[in-house]
Amino acid sequence: MARPIPQPARTIMAVARLLTRLRLIPLPQQVLSEPHSARLAKTHPWFFGGRDDLGVRTWNDTVAGRGGPIPIRIYARPDLRPGAPAVLFIHGGGFVNGGLDFADNIQRGLAARTGYLVVGISYRLAPEFPFPAALHDCQDVLQWMVDTRPHGLDPQRIGVGGESAGGNLAAALTIANRDGARHPIRHQVIIYPFTDTTLTSPDWDASTMPGGDRAAAERMVHDYAGENKDEPLISVLHADHAGLPPAMVISCEHDPLRTDSIRYAEALLEAGVPTRHRHYDNMPHAYLVMPGIIAEAETSLDEIAREITEQLGPAMSLNSRE
Repeated sequence: MARPIPQPARTIMAVARLLTRLRLIPLPQQVLSEPHSARLAKTHPWFFGGRDDLGVRTWNDTVAGRGGPIPIRIYARPDLRPGAPAVLFIHGGGFVNGGLDFADNIQRGLAARTGYLVVGISYRLAPEFPFPAALHDCQDVLQWMVDTRPHGLDPQRIGVGGESAGGNLAAALTIANRDGARHPIRHQVIIYPFTDTTLTSPDWDASTMPGGDRAAAERMVHDYAGENKDEPLISVLHADHAGLPPAMVISCEHDPLRTDSIRYAEALLEAGVPTRHRHYDNMPHAYLVMPGIIAEAETSLDEIAREITEQLGPAMSLNSRE
C-alpha cells in the first residue's frame, strides 16, 4: 500500500492536478499536439519562479552541431574570471518538451551560487528527432565548450548536470565521453533521472502526478528510443558505469522516477564511482523548477552548488596568484 503523501507534496500535487485541468500544465498527449517549434519555446507557469538572480548575465548563441545549429544560453556573474570551471546543464521535459527557458532558474541559480560559467542547451526534441539527436546535440555543445573556451573557461574543469530527461542525457553524455575524450567530464549531477527503459519500477503504477503513469512512460520510450530501447546510452541504468566521474544523484519520494533515481545511485556506487546520493522525502518530481511554490528548491540548489564547487574547485583560475 502506498504511503500517505505528506505536506507540502500533497498540496503541490493537488495544484498540479488543477493546473492540468486548466491546461496550464498539459498532459503528454496535449504536448505532442503542438509543433516542434512551439515545444522548444515552452516555459513554466510564472509563479513557479523563485528569486531573481539579477546579477547573472546571459548571452544567447548557437553552436554548429552535426544536425544543424544548436541554440545555447550562457550564464555568468559579472565577476567571472578567465580559467573558471564550467557546467553544461540539460533541461528535462520527457525528451519532447522544452528549450532554453525550461530550466532557466536552475542554470541562473548555479551561475549565481558558484561563480562558474553555466551553459544551457536547447536540444532537438522527439518524436521528430529521436535518439541519438538530443545526445548528439549535447556532445556537440560539450565539444564546443572544450574547443572554443567561451569566456576563458577551464576545459579541464567541466561538469555536466541535468534533470529528469535531462538527467538521462547528462548520464548518457558522461558514459559516452568516458573513453578517448581529450578533456573528460570531471563531475556529473543527475537529478531525478529517467534511467530504465524496461519500466520495471512499480512507481509507474502508483504515481499521483498528472501525466506520470505507465502509459506516459511507454509513450516517452516509444517517442525517444524507438527500436533502440535496449541501447545503454538510453537505458543508462544498464550501462557499464566503471570509470565514470564523481556524481551527485538526487531522488525525490513522490515521483514516478523515484526508484529509477535510487537504483542509478546504487549502480554508480557498485561500480566504484564516488557518488553522493541525496533523497528528498517530501518532494515531487521537477521540484527544482518550482522555487516560487517549493521553498526546498532553493535550499536544494544551494546544496547542489556546494557539491559542484567541492568537486570542480574555485571559481578563479587554478593558475591565479590572487
